[in-house]
Amino acid sequence: MKIAILVVSCVLLLCSCATIFSGNTDDVTITSEPVGALVSIDGIPRGRTPLELSLEKGKSYNVTVSHDGYETGYATLTDKVGAGWVVLDILAGLVPIAIDAVTGAWGGLSPDSVHLVLASTAK
Repeated sequence: MKIAILVVSCVLLLCSCATIFSGNTDDVTITSEPVGALVSIDGIPRGRTPLELSLEKGKSYNVTVSHDGYETGYATLTDKVGAGWVVLDILAGLVPIAIDAVTGAWGGLSPDSVHLVLASTAK
């Protein structure tokens, strides 16, 4: 029993809250009107709407949504630091703070979903 408590204590002290519970990626849903529009993230085609992507935290992304006969739509996903994770890490000590800061797990992408209504180019 003492060994199990020791192992659990070591794991909790050597790991960080955000890395353990939220991971290093966020799921983002991208939808459009009309459906079936091409989604590009930072200029790289990723699929057609509706689309759910798992994107790495700690970065910002430029989203482009395009469809023949419609104007292109744009959105930006930015990284936001979750204050709750920071507080929990401060309470846990220096090692969790360092781990979450380096891995970027404190953050989260905002917004977590994008819906773009594309304007028709037909006159």
